[in-house]
Amino acid sequence: MKLSFRYQLMFSFALISILVGILNYLLFQPDIILFKITAHPVIPYYIKNNFIRHFFTGYFSDITWCFSLCLIAFALAELNYIKRSGKMLLLLLPFIAEGLQYTRFIKGTFDWYDVLMYAIIIAFFVLFFPTLKTYVYEKK
Repeated sequence: MKLSFRYQLMFSFALISILVGILNYLLFQPDIILFKITAHPVIPYYIKNNFIRHFFTGYFSDITWCFSLCLIAFALAELNYIKRSGKMLLLLLPFIAEGLQYTRFIKGTFDWYDVLMYAIIIAFFVLFFPTLKTYVYEKK
């Protein structure tokens, strides 16, 4: 099935968002597991401003992957590839990942600001993209 230009654009934005997040890691945190497989050491770029450095090293890549996830969830929901449970699982994935980091089940750093940021991004998508809302109709 050929996707319309609208969905090709959404999936392209999602891919670009992920790639920008990976580039951010490469520039500011090249010591992550993803880059350990390369033999080339990369020196991280240093920003003098503490606030900006903290934003790019701690939050920017998380924002890009959550944005990408929401775009994909919206497109799949609108195309009717996923139903209510699939939408809920996709939109809960960032919170599940943070919870697994909190319990040390997966490697990473739990951060309440990440949870807040995910909630804001997902709330934005749910408010402005009605396909992500789930309506329950009762029989009369």
